[in-house]
Amino acid sequence: MKNAWMLPLLAALAGCATPTAAPVLGTRPSYLESVTADVPNGAALRHRIWTPALDEGYVPQGLTSAGAHLFVSSYKPTPDLKANTGPCRVFRIEIASGTIAGHFDIPPGTCTHSGGMAYLGQGKLFLADTRALFLIDVDKALASGTSAGASKSIKITGELRGSYATFDGKDPWIGTWTKEQPKARMFRLDQRLFDEFDGQTVRENRAAESIPVPLEAQGAAFDKAGNLWVSASNGQWGKLYRLDRQGAVKAAYDMVAGLEDLTVDEAGRLWGLSESGTRKYLHWPTRFPHIFQIDPARLK
Repeated sequence: MKNAWMLPLLAALAGCATPTAAPVLGTRPSYLESVTADVPNGAALRHRIWTPALDEGYVPQGLTSAGAHLFVSSYKPTPDLKANTGPCRVFRIEIASGTIAGHFDIPPGTCTHSGGMAYLGQGKLFLADTRALFLIDVDKALASGTSAGASKSIKITGELRGSYATFDGKDPWIGTWTKEQPKARMFRLDQRLFDEFDGQTVRENRAAESIPVPLEAQGAAFDKAGNLWVSASNGQWGKLYRLDRQGAVKAAYDMVAGLEDLTVDEAGRLWGLSESGTRKYLHWPTRFPHIFQIDPARLK
């Protein structure tokens, strides 16, 4: 064969070729031809999954994990994409495949943004809306397609806002998105509030503890080492902070714009998601509507 001497060399070069990027799992939206390729710390963002129901106009907000699944809470801007509120839906997503494996709706009028979630164990999902908190029996809600009849709820007022939520292994927390430093705080709550005040309103005096957080915080997650990871963002930038248990910032990293909630799965892996690239935010310079695993060792 002509040039047969080149075959071993070509084979060796092929073995050294740079591997292609792993495909994004889940359902790609029909309206988006491409995503932003160069996002801050993109090398640390792995196992990407399209956020759910993008073609339907849902905007992802909350994120949590339970076993082999991630849960994403989203709202559908109503009456149009200019709205910042709308009906809330929770999606269950298989981590391995990115496939939607069920969903349920929050009863109309009771939830308008679904800013954050935390899985509390024993089949209980904690969902935070701006002025309401829900404790949901996941299996019942998934089976019926609604959290109606499968949840307890509390209204919140005063300094309490459900912009995002997390769980420290014992108690749920909620936090406030704000541009005013004195109001930028997270509050630790007692799960027993749902038994004592189901259907009632509580304020900050019912919180067991509060700590400061960075401005424009969008999500939080405690890792297995006791660090508190906090996301912050708007349409122009994103930040990921590592805090100690008292709320002091120990590290900060640039991240994708529109970074929302965070979670740490059972294996200790950190996850996040971005609302950029959803139908509502197509006017933003960044388009990256993904759930992604964040590798802290690769952050710069």
